[in-house]
Amino acid sequence: MLTNQEVDPTRQNTPERWNPLLRPFVRAWRWLVPASVADRDRQSPVARMMAVGIIVSLSAALLVAAILYAKPIQDSFQSSQAEGMVREARDLMENGQIANAVWKAQEAYTKAPHNAEAVRINAEFFTLMGQQHALYFVDKLKDMGAETLEDKMRRVRALKSLKRDKEADAELERLLKTEPDSLPLAKLAEEVWGKTSKHALALKVLEEVVSKNPNDVENIIRLGRAQVESGIPSNISSAVENVWKIAQKDDTDGLKAIEFLDSVPSMAPDMQRKLIYRLKKHPRANERHYIAAIAREVKLEPDRKRAIISEARTFFQNKKRDQLFPFVFWLKQEQMFLDIINILPESEAMAHQGLLETYLTALTIVGQTDIARFKQIESIIENPAVAKILDPVTHSMFRAHLAFVEKKPADELRAKLIDAKSLAQQASRYDSLQRIAQYADARGHFDIAEDAYRLTIRAARAAATSSSPRIERDSFIGLLSASQKNGNSESYFNACRDAIARFPEDSQFLDQYLYGSILLGNDIETSLKKSRQTAPEPAQ
Repeated sequence: MLTNQEVDPTRQNTPERWNPLLRPFVRAWRWLVPASVADRDRQSPVARMMAVGIIVSLSAALLVAAILYAKPIQDSFQSSQAEGMVREARDLMENGQIANAVWKAQEAYTKAPHNAEAVRINAEFFTLMGQQHALYFVDKLKDMGAETLEDKMRRVRALKSLKRDKEADAELERLLKTEPDSLPLAKLAEEVWGKTSKHALALKVLEEVVSKNPNDVENIIRLGRAQVESGIPSNISSAVENVWKIAQKDDTDGLKAIEFLDSVPSMAPDMQRKLIYRLKKHPRANERHYIAAIAREVKLEPDRKRAIISEARTFFQNKKRDQLFPFVFWLKQEQMFLDIINILPESEAMAHQGLLETYLTALTIVGQTDIARFKQIESIIENPAVAKILDPVTHSMFRAHLAFVEKKPADELRAKLIDAKSLAQQASRYDSLQRIAQYADARGHFDIAEDAYRLTIRAARAAATSSSPRIERDSFIGLLSASQKNGNSESYFNACRDAIARFPEDSQFLDQYLYGSILLGNDIETSLKKSRQTAPEPAQ
């Protein structure tokens, strides 16, 4: 029994116990790293030196690897975080939270300025806002070697939004030379040159694309649009003829063709009648197309207007509220206010916001000759159920309007306008703020109008949408008018100063600023000098 026992416990895991394939590696390891104190004492100096050398070499290799790869690993981690922020920014943009989306995109770029997607989304957002920074980000993509065709096209759009038309045209021409068969570039050419002196060039590009893709409906319609925009009768006739062939189809392509033909401003009466029939009878047409048909029919045969409306009433008789709204809205555009009241039951109107707003507008107009309608408006506005249908801002605006049409005291109207303005401000509704400003201005409450215009400018700037610059400019014009009517010279001058700071190239604001400076005696000499510089030269 004693002969079967292991005398030396440290020898229990000798290389001979391992798989034959692994034994050479185990022996080499044991030679360098002895398994016991006795083995370490018996280790040769050569083995010890080799072990130390290997350890030092491995440590040095690890140190070099850390130096070489630490930054790439960090960049990769930061890029991963930035890409998550980019996805979040796009989600915010889709949900209409534009300011938050822009902020998140900038945060992504701050986190990883080397990440192409973080740079790209900033280029995209700043291009949409028409900001100078767009070019910086597009150039950065080019320097990074990550520029795609879409990025090159974005450079054209950015230059165009910055009013650098010559550079935009040159860039687009260069792209078309390098990629003449590109469909996205053809779309961009139509977008950029569609209504400019280079329209003929855009038309030529689109014709080449259609010739190479004769069955592409989108291209044929796009070419037709360019031909119509040329204003040349032969081009318009060709567009109508080509697209009408597609309009015979009963699928979505046919409906797209019909919608395009409906946008053509002038057309032969026979062709119009054919189009009206297709708008009404196309299998995929909806209520919107029917309204387009009757609108065109009324223009073509104005003597039949009552009969056309009667036919439309039959068509919309059993439609749901959302389906009925386009018809009621068209009647409002046609100023058929009594028809709206007769067609639309009050109970139905009070169950749909769009219908209710149109119904109240119709009652207001009809009430100018039928005072009893004002009582009907009041009963609707004060109905608790209406507060659940109309949003608080719109509800408060109608309450203010009711006070005006019923000729309530001016203080009551002022109070209701201020309430409406406060609600619109809380909701950051710059569209409602602008309407309140215009309404107050028209009713002589210029101080309320001034405040509402300023709030509109602030809210539109914070929203940073594509329409924000237009809203801001219109509101500045309204603010200048209201402050002038209010006799507030200081407010007028401050508004002029803010307007030219926002729109430095707008001569209208510059002229008014110079006028305000002279009016208040601010920098009179400089203002007079500038006014002489901006004045037109006398005719020779």
